[in-house]
Amino acid sequence: MTPAVRRVCGATAIAALTLWAAWPGLFPSPAPGFAVPVSHPAGIDEARIFSALPSETPPPQVHAASLAELPDGELAAVWFGGTREGSSDVRIFGMRGEPQADGGTHWELPEAIVTPEKTGAGLRRWVRKLGNPVILTTPRGERWLVYVSATLGGWATSRLNLLRQGVHAPERLVTSPFFNMSTLVKGAPIFFDNGDIGVPMYHELAGKFGELLVLAPNGKVRRKVRLAHGRRTLQPVVLVEDAAHAVALMRDARHEPPRVWRSETADAGRHWRAPETTDLPNPNSALGALRLDDGRMLAIANDTEGERLRLSLLVSEDRGQHWRLIHRFEDRQENLAAPLSAAVFRARLAADLATAGPRRAPLEATANDVMQNACRHDQCNWRYDYPYFVRAADGDFHLVYTWNGTFIRYIRFNAAWLQARLGAAR
Repeated sequence: MTPAVRRVCGATAIAALTLWAAWPGLFPSPAPGFAVPVSHPAGIDEARIFSALPSETPPPQVHAASLAELPDGELAAVWFGGTREGSSDVRIFGMRGEPQADGGTHWELPEAIVTPEKTGAGLRRWVRKLGNPVILTTPRGERWLVYVSATLGGWATSRLNLLRQGVHAPERLVTSPFFNMSTLVKGAPIFFDNGDIGVPMYHELAGKFGELLVLAPNGKVRRKVRLAHGRRTLQPVVLVEDAAHAVALMRDARHEPPRVWRSETADAGRHWRAPETTDLPNPNSALGALRLDDGRMLAIANDTEGERLRLSLLVSEDRGQHWRLIHRFEDRQENLAAPLSAAVFRARLAADLATAGPRRAPLEATANDVMQNACRHDQCNWRYDYPYFVRAADGDFHLVYTWNGTFIRYIRFNAAWLQARLGAAR
């Protein structure tokens, strides 16, 4: 082979190798879109609503519940509980619920499923405290738990962990190259048409803003996208409309007057418009939300500018810009400027407990537990916050939230009950 032929063959080989290496880039696969939400059955015509206090004490305080429907149709709920938020004795608790044909749900006894010691041993590092857990069912039918942990400092130094079904040790999610700090979760997950999972999260260190973390089906981090910038937004809830469009609603961190923030995407979450305020009041508190089959949006929120004394169900017919009240699940707003004495609070608390549904402890013991969290120096007040809101495959709606810092309240209602509320609110 002559030198000239060798040069030609070499150049051809290099060109072929280059073409082979660049082949995926020449014909890139389309970027994943959102998984299009499925429609829900109409269900029965009889309006049904069910309420319960399925968590139990101890621990003295509980907070930040989430829930998910499992492949078999049962529910799984998780929350954290301990002496107080941020204490070293906080555990993440979980329980399973079996929806009943009569519209109720039977909940098993809760149990501690994650501890700081278990997390620290799995990550091979010391963990001081645990926080917000979000449970989800992946498109493959696996149960995942994403939760917050911190070693030093407050929540602004926290990190995210993933505990997958069938895996005994959690794994750390690396969401930032800069010390991998200040990432927290709260909102319900969304899904992509390639099997990826979007986990709404937020950042708190030297700024407060919503983000979207995208995980591969094996739990590895694909990318992270900011939903906002600055110091104004927290705890996004993302409502998918179609393969390309979604709306994010976010908690107000610092704005006057305080309002829920809204952003939207038209390219399946790769870019988001600058957030704008809605007309929904928000006292720096988390909200839950979802999209109905007809395009309207529902929100569960503390629709006040002050304390979390009210928890309401609202509807939007213009993609989250304006909101209309449908129903109040809780309302003690009349006590905003006038906390109650312990004696008056206990009497009203007894009436509330009588309508809150099944609970695990006797009335007297339950009232004592609530008053430990709700009263200071003979001054007591109510608190309802951190709602988490999902819709099951059968069309029923399931809601959990923190009830006076002491219990996780669970509410289930069907489409007929919702339609009656929508009609009455017009």
